[in-house]
Amino acid sequence: MTIPAINVRALPIWAAVVPLGTVVICYLIAVGLGHVPACIPNYSGCTSVSSVGRLVPESLIFRAGMLPTALVLVLFWWRCAAFLTLGGQSGARLDMLRILGVIVALSLVIYAVTLGLEDDGYRQLRRAGINGFALSTLMAEVLLIFCYRPMRIVATQNLLRWLIVLCWALPLLGIAAEVAKWAGVSRHAANNIVAWNAFVVASAYYAVVARIWRHHGFTAEFHMAAPGHIDSH
Repeated sequence: MTIPAINVRALPIWAAVVPLGTVVICYLIAVGLGHVPACIPNYSGCTSVSSVGRLVPESLIFRAGMLPTALVLVLFWWRCAAFLTLGGQSGARLDMLRILGVIVALSLVIYAVTLGLEDDGYRQLRRAGINGFALSTLMAEVLLIFCYRPMRIVATQNLLRWLIVLCWALPLLGIAAEVAKWAGVSRHAANNIVAWNAFVVASAYYAVVARIWRHHGFTAEFHMAAPGHIDSH
């Protein structure tokens, strides 16, 4: 079976590197221009992820990184469905994975486009975008794990465990934030810490998927070599 002439491994690598890199670059620029305070936001939560993409020029870089990433994420989740199909998976679960990929992308576009717009309607759209992005991404990640379990091979046993750990990390971050609020940490700082670390966790998840695809030889041109194993031409 032949697909467009790209190496699909580039999709999870882009998803792992570009969004996180974009946010870090925007944060450094925003700090340099005095738009946000200097700190280690993953630990102190001194500023939100959204704050680093609100003002020019960092807002332009933010959109330049996130809008192409939305397209990459659609392709990524659809290729995940193709990967699982070649491993013997089928049915409504793969259709749901494709739908979730579209929702992930649309939510990210809504969030990126409305970031920095202060009208109440835009704020509601932005909130819906980021919440939809987070929820649909987590659902897609869990569904991928569920469908991949029967396909795993010896070489990817530990990688599957890493995917499971990374999925658990997201709700655990939310629980930790609520505990921190109860202990006296400000709501704003606790939520910021969760958001910054969620970017790191998501990037790690995509990187692990890239390794899994590599072990299965899932590239631009491929065929089923044997049950539970994917090989490339």
